[in-house]
Amino acid sequence: MDAAFVHGIRFRLFLASLVLLAIPVLAAQFISRMETFLRGAQEQDIAVTARAVASALSDRPALFPPGGGVAGDPEDEERRRIVGLFAAADPVAAASLGRAYVPSEEIERFLEIMGRRASRLWVVDTRSRVRGLSGSLREPTPARGEAPKAAIASWLKPLVSLVVSAPQVPAGDESKPVRAQIDRALIGVSSTYWRGTRDREVAIVSAAQPVFVGDDIVGAVVVEETTAPILLLRQSALENLIAVTLAVCVAAFAILLLFASRLAARIRRLHAQAEAAIDAQGRIRGSIAVSGAKDEIGDLERTMAAVLGRLRDYNAYLEQMASRLSHELRTPVAVVRSSLDNLRSQSPGGEAGVYLDRAGEGVERLSRLVSRLSEGTRLEKMLESAERESFDLAAVVGGCVEGYRSAYPGREFAADLPAGPVPMSGVPDAIAQLLDKLVENALDFAPPGTAIRVALSADPRTARLSVANAGPPIPPGVAPRLFDAMVSARDQGQGRGGHLGLGLAIVRLVAVHHGGSARAVNLPEGRGVLFEVELARS
Repeated sequence: MDAAFVHGIRFRLFLASLVLLAIPVLAAQFISRMETFLRGAQEQDIAVTARAVASALSDRPALFPPGGGVAGDPEDEERRRIVGLFAAADPVAAASLGRAYVPSEEIERFLEIMGRRASRLWVVDTRSRVRGLSGSLREPTPARGEAPKAAIASWLKPLVSLVVSAPQVPAGDESKPVRAQIDRALIGVSSTYWRGTRDREVAIVSAAQPVFVGDDIVGAVVVEETTAPILLLRQSALENLIAVTLAVCVAAFAILLLFASRLAARIRRLHAQAEAAIDAQGRIRGSIAVSGAKDEIGDLERTMAAVLGRLRDYNAYLEQMASRLSHELRTPVAVVRSSLDNLRSQSPGGEAGVYLDRAGEGVERLSRLVSRLSEGTRLEKMLESAERESFDLAAVVGGCVEGYRSAYPGREFAADLPAGPVPMSGVPDAIAQLLDKLVENALDFAPPGTAIRVALSADPRTARLSVANAGPPIPPGVAPRLFDAMVSARDQGQGRGGHLGLGLAIVRLVAVHHGGSARAVNLPEGRGVLFEVELARS
């Protein structure tokens, strides 16, 4: 999975939306408790039915004659048994009884009247013979329209079993009543009993009641009923619950995904605008589009737009301050210089002349500092207005090196230039000024008697210009900031004519204008420092 997506707003909202899955779990637990309640009610209901049937059959000696009613013709008994087998509502259960099924027509008519749907009633005499059997526990075959529902139910069973467990009941035979329950009823003990079926989800609950004639027990009534109606109710409720839950969850996920995607898109757009508004040098080059949204992100957009506007104004003030200072300082510097010249003409020698010379050197240094204050601004305006032209970079670098040899006769300049021309497009005067700043920086740090090495190499896409010198290495952590304005690694007073940390900033300004970059690294074994500028040739 994508790490950006995992840490994003959409994934976190997705996790938060999983709380909706608690709805089916809680509802399923409610349905489980409802099923338990219905099973208890069903158990009480069939116990009441068993007592009612037993009461209706009690004190009717004609239904339970002495000797079990077998004094008649055996052929007549067999005829009644065969007729009862075919007439029984549950022939499978009747057939499983064999000769123990000795139906009484009057009892069976009575059971047909008293019986109800989905229930099975047994009447057993003291000789353990079934005298009446009515009803069936078998479920009807699903109609054609119910087949898809049955398929859905079978598919949902594993899911339902995760949240709702069926009550545990002992196994049993569906076709016969519980023998122990009948025996207890024949000795006067009423009872209810649960047993299982072939379907693990369906159980059978049975209630047994004794039948009296006077004070004698002459038989027992057993009423049986399955939990299929409860199961059907539970299944229907769960199907509706799962369908509604799935629909709600899908809708909630879709809404949250759309909402999160919109939030993420707005935040990404704001991030991109903020990134593009400030260039690598920290200057405000763009702005943030303000939307009419009234939410927190809209407030953030308006705040950031206002902050960028104030920063742009402040940067403009700082950029213009150097030019203003330079302009304002030129007049007092000129006044001081002219006054010193007048004093020197009136007092040509002596101790006063020494002080005048020192003051003149200070004024010259101050004059150079004033010029450098506005140098970067002038160069930037020149680059913006200058037209790019094709020129030979090797010729420009070679000419500059020859000029350095003339300007600094006490220094050695080693040039490593390509044999052929290096054509490129740009502003050659700016390239020459870039090289001037690099050489001036090298002269300030290189020990006397060491060479300044200037090298130029090129490939079809870029040209690399470097200046190396012996001297102290760049302190750790300073190299990445050397090309920022007002940043210097010099000791106090080091350099010629004062230093403001603007020379290398001009180097980067020219390099960026020509589609390149600048870097500074220490040479191996402490042999000095290398400044390299990469320029795009296209």
